[in-house]
Order: sequence, then structure tokens, then C-alpha cells
Amino acid sequence: MKNTTKEKLRRGEVVIGAVIGTCNLDIVEIMSRMNFDWLWFDTEHSPLNAELLQPMLQVARGGRCTPIVRVAWNDQVLIKKALDVGAYGLIIPWINNRAQAEAAVRASKYPPQGLRGFGPRWVATSGGDRLEYTKTANDEILIIAQIETREALDNLEEILTTPGIDAYLIGPNDLAASLGHLGDIHHPEVEKAIENIVERGKKVGIPGGFASAPVEECKQRIAQGFQIITLGSDLDFLQRGAQDTFEKLGRRMR
Repeated sequence: MKNTTKEKLRRGEVVIGAVIGTCNLDIVEIMSRMNFDWLWFDTEHSPLNAELLQPMLQVARGGRCTPIVRVAWNDQVLIKKALDVGAYGLIIPWINNRAQAEAAVRASKYPPQGLRGFGPRWVATSGGDRLEYTKTANDEILIIAQIETREALDNLEEILTTPGIDAYLIGPNDLAASLGHLGDIHHPEVEKAIENIVERGKKVGIPGGFASAPVEECKQRIAQGFQIITLGSDLDFLQRGAQDTFEKLGRRMR
């Protein structure tokens, strides 16, 4: 197993990706053959589950992108299933302290580093070498802690220095809500918190990510020092494409 996105992050590169939350294999195939570094399959805020994920990840592995799954919760069973059906990386929501970060790492790694049960279904179905997978999985799986609360902000260093945490992702909407600014992700207090997080991440050498944002904001986040950039989601691209077509015809969308 080789995780090219994790390798790029280790070299200090910026990696670009997008979110898929719609169970449609055509969407997965089209997006996985584009020039994204990774695709994030979202099971937290979409209808996707392990049964739906398996064929989606099978298709994704035929493309160029690293398949990452955002699990619905920091739960050992959900994490195990996401990995067993083919995730090369995990985004784990609501990591607020070191104990929660340690639990996420334990669930993601085989013994002796963790508690993950053995049953990598995707390796068996793809004809892969299960022995090679067991030797490399603990090092190659990318573990991303989602930072989205005031508590996580207060405990940031202890989360990011947890052995096995490879990167973090800011959830701007929930962070804004936690700071008392629901729906206002660009409130000055939220922006100050985001700047604070990325600077503290740099000091401990852990790369940071930012969730979906317009292209100009993505450029701003890269300039701030974020390495993991989400350009949008399948639904975003559908809406933007339709909007652009309507505008070229001189007609507004409803």
C-alpha cells in the first residue's frame, strides 16, 4: 500500500481534493480521473454508509486520487469498516482533546499500535497482497483530526502532537457555531481562530486542511499555510456548472 497524498504532505506540498457525498458511480469515475490528489467520501453529512462506499471506492481506485473517508463519528466500528472497504485515509470529526485523538489512532491501526481488527475486504476482492498490506497499512493510512470546536482550539497542541495524527482539518461551520457565530464563517473572531490554528499547526509540524471554499478563498488559505485544500463537492460542481451555463445564456437560475 502506498499513499501518495500522505507522501506529498510529508514533502510539504499542497494537495487538492473534493468531496463526494452522492452515491453515483459515474460521478466517482469522472472525478477520480481528474487531476485531484484525493477525494473525500463523506459519510458524516450524506447518506453514504459502508455498503454504498464499497463500490464507490472500488471505482475510485481505478483513477488517480487517494480515497479518503470522513467517518460519521470517532467510532472504532465505523473506522474499521471504512478502512476495510478501501479507504486510504480518514477524516475523523469532533476531535476535542488528546484522549479522543488517541482513540481515533487506536481504531485506525493494527496491533501493537492500535486495536483495528483484521479483515481488509478490499485487499481480498482486488487480488492484493494481504501480507504486504498488513506491513504497510499503519504507516500509510492518513489520519486527519477534524478541529471544529472551542474545546479543540483550547487543546490543539495536545491533539496535533498525538502520535499517529498526521494532519488536521478545520470544519469552519461548526467552529463558527462553537464560537457563537452560527452561519458566519468569516466573522472576525472565526478568522482569528483559523489563523491561530494554522500558526500553531506549523509550530508542531502538522499540516492543516480547510473544507470547501471558493477558488479565491482557497488561494488565500494556501497563502496562510494550509496544505490540504478542498475545492468543493460533487453538488457544488453541478450547481456551479449549471449556474455558469445559465449566465452565459443571460438567464438567472431560480
